[in-house]
Amino acid sequence: MSPGNKGRDEARMPIQLGCASKVAGEMLRLKSEFDHVRSNGNKLVGKYMLLVSSPSTKGIPRFGIICGKKYSRKAVLRNRARRLLRESFRLLKAGLLPTDVVVIARRAMAEAGVQEVQKDMIHLLRKAGVFSGKDADY
Repeated sequence: MSPGNKGRDEARMPIQLGCASKVAGEMLRLKSEFDHVRSNGNKLVGKYMLLVSSPSTKGIPRFGIICGKKYSRKAVLRNRARRLLRESFRLLKAGLLPTDVVVIARRAMAEAGVQEVQKDMIHLLRKAGVFSGKDADY
């Protein structure tokens, strides 16, 4: 990296708030958990995802992903979308209030990078009123 490109490369890095380690129990796994969030939550639509948030039943931010064959018939593309969403959540979870979040991937995510996905996620979480991260200046 040359000294002239330093600002440009740092601008493309995703934002990390606090500790970003994985914790057991932070993912929604059961159908009943997904159904509870989808029936009782606020639905917000962004460019790359549809986000549904509901107050947490466990007291910690938890996250679930829906990315089925409707997104893409190719498993490689579905798994990439899941990875992008998991990584964005992992980096942002320290700035979240205790809430359960379900994210449904949209087809536009196939062309996006982690920075764009994270920016869209921050925007939707702020609209939902569950993001308290002050360091994120997107």
